[in-house]
Amino acid sequence: MTDYRESYRKLKNDIDKDNSKLITFLFFGILIGRVFEKYRKLKKTIFKRSS
Repeated sequence: MTDYRESYRKLKNDIDKDNSKLITFLFFGILIGRVFEKYRKLKKTIFKRSS
């Protein structure tokens, strides 16, 4: 458990403000991409059923 704490503190100190913003944008980009994929898949299934 102490290794985890030390690693977390080290990681937290290594990430500065610019990198933390980049990580946030990457996370939201992945999230938006997943939502977009699910929307496209749902759209395809709806149009398949109606035709």
